[in-house]
Amino acid sequence: MEAEVKRDIFSYLDQIADKVIPYPEHVRKLINMLNSDTVSVPDIARELAKDPILAADTLRMVNSAYYGFSREIKSLEQAVVVLGTKSLLRLVVAAWSKRISQKELKNFRLKAGELALFSLIGAYASVKFAEIADIKFVSDIVFTASVLRTMGRLILDYMEGGVINRILKEVRENKISFHHATRKVLGLSHSQMASFVLKKMGVPQDLIVAVEYYPVPSEYDKGGILSKVISCVHLGDVVAMQIGEAAPLDSMLYAIDPKAFEFLELKDDKDYVGKVCEDIICVIDNIKDTFHLVIL
Repeated sequence: MEAEVKRDIFSYLDQIADKVIPYPEHVRKLINMLNSDTVSVPDIARELAKDPILAADTLRMVNSAYYGFSREIKSLEQAVVVLGTKSLLRLVVAAWSKRISQKELKNFRLKAGELALFSLIGAYASVKFAEIADIKFVSDIVFTASVLRTMGRLILDYMEGGVINRILKEVRENKISFHHATRKVLGLSHSQMASFVLKKMGVPQDLIVAVEYYPVPSEYDKGGILSKVISCVHLGDVVAMQIGEAAPLDSMLYAIDPKAFEFLELKDDKDYVGKVCEDIICVIDNIKDTFHLVIL
């Protein structure tokens, strides 16, 4: 029975994916180019320039404090050279994700722009955990996976309001996380739905896996650096929930998975989450300015 339910949901996701998460052909082509080892820098820059909004967001992110370059990156070609195609790929995916996350989510009672802000607050917090765990070399993967982690909420908001109400009823009455409540009601969690859609779009596999497992890192049993990435995204999401600004309705019912600290080789007796909360609260206005986020 459960397998049939999942098949029905996958079929449904196939039908609605392009409506809920618009994926223009030029963005698809750009991501394919960035995944290739044979495309030239000028070709990549020209393709990115076809979408002025995406190009502007990309340059803003390159020049943000997150990357910390000593000089301003003024051209798309320069951005490709300085970052390299793999880092630029993740940054482009993040910029695209930010843009589609700016819509109003009525079923979650989120105003236009709030989901994008929530995504970015979590992304900056996730990078902080990467720094604490001394894995800054994967910060770009952590940042981008964290921005993408909210895609499942866009999908759920597209469904009829009764679905969200049933999930939230499970959250309230059984005091379980939104992740577990969604899986109980629909057979799939919101993160599993997001990973399915992202895979369909050709997003890099490491990002797909991180999005799928971030709510419960202990469910990822393959270890390695990806378990650390997932853990950073998980803890960054917890911080965004605890800060509360632009957070969804279920924000206070997310438990920390202790395995996240174990995977990051951090002792969980230190108040890492509280410290990162303090750090991120101080830069929320900078995040809004950097990404031109306006809450309507």
